[in-house]
Amino acid sequence: MSLRLLSVLVCLLLFPPAALAGALPPEFQSDHVFEQIRANRDAYGRVVFVFGDSVSMMCSLETVDFSALRAKANDIQYMVSAMAEKMREVNDPGDKVRDPLWCMHSVASVMNTLFADSGLLTASDHGLSIASGRLVAAYAGGLGMPLPVDVAPRAEAIAGYVASGLIRDGDVVIMEDAGYNGQDPDAYENDWLTLGRAVWGKVDVTLVFYDMFDDIPEETVMGIPPDGFRYEAPFPSPKTGGRRSHNQALRDAVAVLSREPAQRGRLVFIDMRRRMDEFRAALKEAFDLPALTPEGIHPNVWGEAFLVRELLRGAGLAADVTDPGPYLDLLAANASRLALCGKPVDADKAREFIGTWLRP
Repeated sequence: MSLRLLSVLVCLLLFPPAALAGALPPEFQSDHVFEQIRANRDAYGRVVFVFGDSVSMMCSLETVDFSALRAKANDIQYMVSAMAEKMREVNDPGDKVRDPLWCMHSVASVMNTLFADSGLLTASDHGLSIASGRLVAAYAGGLGMPLPVDVAPRAEAIAGYVASGLIRDGDVVIMEDAGYNGQDPDAYENDWLTLGRAVWGKVDVTLVFYDMFDDIPEETVMGIPPDGFRYEAPFPSPKTGGRRSHNQALRDAVAVLSREPAQRGRLVFIDMRRRMDEFRAALKEAFDLPALTPEGIHPNVWGEAFLVRELLRGAGLAADVTDPGPYLDLLAANASRLALCGKPVDADKAREFIGTWLRP
């Protein structure tokens, strides 16, 4: 077995790809709202389909300690079961639905909270069920990154959603990737082209890509050097004759797609890394707080709220959010919890900051 393949197998424990034939592993199953939409598409107007890994799927309301798992990184069988179980535990509703911040548990959930407050949908079961709505968001599962063998069947499945009318004119499709980058920007560009072409030009949707932020500590992650999780770290790129980052490979893929003939749809690229870095700096200056969780991959609640703000703006949906007041009030009332570190935050100062940085 090659070193790179072994590295991939270990890293997939953090962010497992979609399985063959477009199926999804338990860690990245689509949410219940997506299944409702798939079962009765005509009950919904425009849909925001959010595809991606754990950054899209979940926002933890508590810090997850992976240190014990790192200590057994050489025990592949243990790591597969333990990491999967931890991720399921974090995203399991259980008693967490009673938490006032439960609505922040995923990108789609935050969007639906704002859409509900604006009268665009009616949710039940703590937001886990939406029977109908004029504008609804759903987590649609993973993309299979970073292995082409897993990306191709997921792209085929997404193309099937378009062909069947599940994804239709007026919808928004968001695609995201984080975690282990595969350490091969040329393959990464091809993966994005495969996924983008499953949608681009085939239906009149807004197709949104964004590059990835991170703040990886100077230590190995699950036994892999930190650059394997850094999206601005350069790697050899035979295609370009030099070196480039995985974020640059994504930008290059979007540039290729933008030049391809397409009579339908709108292609959007959000420079999310730059924007998140600006937000992180502002949050640090204002409150000396982080916007990412300690491993430097996932947003905390501060980061999640900013990510959703930027996605709504970039996708042209901010104007649909006509009443953000209750949502902003919720964030302000819980400002001391948003960084997951227990540090108190002045409510009045937080309210002003939230209004400036988190209002859609």
